[in-house]
Amino acid sequence: MPEFDTKEKCEKRMNLSRIAILLSLTAGVVLVALLVALGVTDNADVQQIRADSGFERLENISCREIEDENAPIGTRKEYTFSLNEILKNDIHLAFYTVHQYVDVYLDGQEIYSLKPAEKNRISKTVGSNWVMIPLFREDAGKEIRVVITPVYESFRNREVEYLVGSPLAIYKDRLSRDLPQLILGAMVVFVGIIFVCVAGYCMLKKQRGKGLVNLGLFSVMMGLWRLTDTRFTPFILPEKPVFLFYVSVTMLMIGMIPLIRWMEESYHENGRRILDGYCIGASGICLIQLLLQLFGGVDLRDTLSVTHIVIAVGIIAAVGNALFIHIKYPQKQKRVGKKLHLICLAGVMADIIAFYIKGNSSGLLFSLLAFLLYIVSIGIATMFQYGEQEMKLAEKDRQLAEKERKLTERRISAMMSQIRTHFIFNVLTAISGFCKYDPQKADETLILFARYLRRNLKIIEEEGLIDFAKELEQLEDYVALEQIRFPDMIQFEEEIGETNFRIPPLTVQPIVENAIKHGLVEHGRSGTVRLCTMCSETGNVLIVEDDGAGFVPEECEKEDSVGIRNVRYRLESMVNGSLTIESSPGNGTKVTIRIPKQAENK
Repeated sequence: MPEFDTKEKCEKRMNLSRIAILLSLTAGVVLVALLVALGVTDNADVQQIRADSGFERLENISCREIEDENAPIGTRKEYTFSLNEILKNDIHLAFYTVHQYVDVYLDGQEIYSLKPAEKNRISKTVGSNWVMIPLFREDAGKEIRVVITPVYESFRNREVEYLVGSPLAIYKDRLSRDLPQLILGAMVVFVGIIFVCVAGYCMLKKQRGKGLVNLGLFSVMMGLWRLTDTRFTPFILPEKPVFLFYVSVTMLMIGMIPLIRWMEESYHENGRRILDGYCIGASGICLIQLLLQLFGGVDLRDTLSVTHIVIAVGIIAAVGNALFIHIKYPQKQKRVGKKLHLICLAGVMADIIAFYIKGNSSGLLFSLLAFLLYIVSIGIATMFQYGEQEMKLAEKDRQLAEKERKLTERRISAMMSQIRTHFIFNVLTAISGFCKYDPQKADETLILFARYLRRNLKIIEEEGLIDFAKELEQLEDYVALEQIRFPDMIQFEEEIGETNFRIPPLTVQPIVENAIKHGLVEHGRSGTVRLCTMCSETGNVLIVEDDGAGFVPEECEKEDSVGIRNVRYRLESMVNGSLTIESSPGNGTKVTIRIPKQAENK
């Protein structure tokens, strides 16, 4: 029998788990504090004669809008400026574009072009890009003309800022501005991956983990969305701007689905139906948007307002359910969990509002902080909950194992009760008598008795049903021992028409034993016990009959007939079988056992 963890062991493991998590969190907090301290203080005294040149913004730039029927929205803008005063050394011209084609001309000669690849038939956008063009001192006095062609109407009046100077200085400036969002985004992705791994482990162990998977997926998606929604990100993958854009927008599109799936676990059944309906609808809308994009119908950027509406509807549904639970079932909703739900949803909504106010949500840290607080707090609480559930399951397994052990002991006790004590003693007494006047007979009887006991022990070890052939072998040994004890009194006949079926162990022997003891031996009369088996349309039939003294059937309910009641109970509970008794004083007894066919494969 397998050993199961005790409740005390599970509690110790839970305590160790709590200590490990608390120490890990403490180490994480100290690490963040250390990095912050190192970041705000000077760690080294550096003296450099030639400092790296910085960058500056161009001010005197002329701009005009030109109608162009070949442009995506029918218009483009031209920016013109001179290089007279800015080329004291070799520098770079840099500017940031979002969903805009670019052409750069130096004294009328095109030196740079940014547009969709010829093989790109899926999207018309070029994503977000940093245009970095080297300028040399010999370019002084030349004129630069930059043609910006917006892809979407919403970017028609987008301002373009032109920088000139050191590329490294531009990189460092952009990184310093976006570093908080990059760090928080990476942390949210990392935490999500951890939760998905923990959930996968739980599910492999056949424990709950599906909810934590949804939380982890939401965390990964939100982290990727914010990581790819910075001006520094294009520096990381300068050749994949379209890919970065679609990672950002698709993570936002489908991110609400795992969040709602996660939240619905804490809601009322009716609320779950509403949220399930929302997830189905949101998934269908996302699928339509993706198919339209895939086949070049409508860009995801053009349907971004639809995505925002879907997100807003999800927030309304979640908040509405939370309010409903708070009003109708205040005792079933934990206040802390509810507040964290609202904080997370407020973070999502803040991003959408910021997008429509200033045109983008890049640099907004409130949403990331809300996500991180929500995900870490709820995720750790869920892992503790899973740990407690594991402890409860271990305790339940221990209780089941103990119950199984007791049932096994009862089963063994019940089986052993079928071997009547007086029968064992009487056989041993008979063997002792044979030893005095017939040693050969004593030896044969002892071998037979040992085989009978050995088979009994094997049958006791069997779980469930056994083959009738095994039961028959055991029965024949028992009858042979009784015939040795009572020679010329007991005749045993067999009419075995069917043996290919299964029965509960020690089913026939108690019936034959009663026939011999109560029908023949107690009344000092000789007789015959007959065993018949046959196959009918509905199943298998066993008949045990004798020509002994007989009895009144109601006597079967008496205490000394406990063996028959035990056999009947096991037949009914294990094979849905039946046992009937026909008897009358002086006319013998007939016991019929019926076993349905559907029980044969059990």
